[in-house]
Amino acid sequence: MIPWELALWGAAGGLMVEAIEFSRAIKQTGSFPWKTPGEPGPLPLLVSVVIRIGVGFGLTWAAAANSQVTGAFGAIAVGVAAPLLIEQMAKNVPIERAQPSKELQAEGKGVE
Repeated sequence: MIPWELALWGAAGGLMVEAIEFSRAIKQTGSFPWKTPGEPGPLPLLVSVVIRIGVGFGLTWAAAANSQVTGAFGAIAVGVAAPLLIEQMAKNVPIERAQPSKELQAEGKGVE
């Protein structure tokens, strides 16, 4: 399969997780989750689903483009695990605080 086909399988993996979570929320609340006080409305839920599908699509495409995923099952697995994979990768990125410019330092701004 070519990368974009595998990426669609990855997106499907992300959608499968969202479907299971949505089903669980309906069972817990006895209704659609957005009808429960304190829960997000349908638009924020839709946006979160689109983000999850997009992350699964993008990460699977990247893996497929480098031949790290070659079949539908592997692509679905990447889509399902995409948020965790991104979280783990982000833990390995050192974050340095930006230093204020010399002009701001001279003015006494940007210094805590």
